Amino acid sequence: MSIAKSVLGIVPGLQATALVAHNIPKNYDMKKAGKMDMKPAKNITKKAVSTMVGVGLMKPTASMINTLN
Repeated sequence: MSIAKSVLGIVPGLQATALVAHNIPKNYDMKKAGKMDMKPAKNITKKAVSTMVGVGLMKPTASMINTLN
């Protein structure tokens, strides 16, 4: 296994971490977890679409990294 492949092997994990960080509300307060206001449907739809696209792009990225020599 080459050094480049070893280093690039962490990219899908970093992509997944960034996607999770994008989807967690920035104003989420653990103390008021039950009292959090609902976001408008437009924001929920945006996050759902970005999640589907993000997950869809992670698989080809991992496949390309696995084909490296």
